[in-house]
Amino acid sequence: MGLEQYAVNTLVELAPVFATFYLVALGHSLFEKAGLLDLAIDGVFFMGSSIAVRAAVASGSPVVGTVVTAIAVMFLGIALAFLMTSLPISHGAIGLSMMFLGYGIGIIVGYPARLEVGSIAMYAYSEGESMAIMAISIAIGVAVHIILKYTKLGASIRACGENPHAAASLGVNVLLTRLIAGAAGFAIMGAGSSFFTLAWQKFWDPKSYTLGYGWLAFTVALTSGRHPMILVPISLIFGGLTFYRVKIGVMYGVEKDVANLVPFIAALIAMLVCYATKLKNILAPPTSLGKVYYREERTV
Repeated sequence: MGLEQYAVNTLVELAPVFATFYLVALGHSLFEKAGLLDLAIDGVFFMGSSIAVRAAVASGSPVVGTVVTAIAVMFLGIALAFLMTSLPISHGAIGLSMMFLGYGIGIIVGYPARLEVGSIAMYAYSEGESMAIMAISIAIGVAVHIILKYTKLGASIRACGENPHAAASLGVNVLLTRLIAGAAGFAIMGAGSSFFTLAWQKFWDPKSYTLGYGWLAFTVALTSGRHPMILVPISLIFGGLTFYRVKIGVMYGVEKDVANLVPFIAALIAMLVCYATKLKNILAPPTSLGKVYYREERTV
């Protein structure tokens, strides 16, 4: 096998892994750009992967599985954006509550489908569709980048993340803007989580919520400064470490359980580098991320 063919085969293998991490991190980044702290990410990841299985098995189509998952998770994003903007309560408390809710819903939704069919391979995407999935994922990232940087909506989202009170004083509807960011961000996260089961793993396990891949996507977003284009190489790196961690262990004589820790060790190192160097200023989060936004009623 020539070097060129080997590179193509490797890219085809990594495409579903990349798409999973990239889209989940991209949707998470868009949500947080509006100043909304997303600690529900791992529960949303697991819930989305479960909904995808249930929808794909019921319809017989992985595409339907992805679309249904994106729509279902979108409503959770709208709910989170509404609660975090309208009520004077902690973003962290809401996010963590939703995370555990996502674990529960994921098991309730996915387990019946698992019992019904056993293997979901026949309802999954084929290997030949991997590059198309990767291309579509990057195209979505480019679209998000253009919207955030060059449109009025993007400017409003960024303004809400930096200073929602100032944005409101300039005429920005903070609640509506955050609802849009929540809907779009979580829909993208839903699509990404569907690729975990329907394109990458091609099976569903009720214990997969213990894998922590949602938190890896969180790290991908953090170490890329939530920038849609910087997310591309970072997602590819973490995707490669996750996909090839067993091979890495075999190459260096590392036990399997230790090799499974490779992507998480890399995540820890990446976060240390980000916060212990000047990168912390370059990759800084939105100023108002996670801060309670509460508009007092006007008095005459």
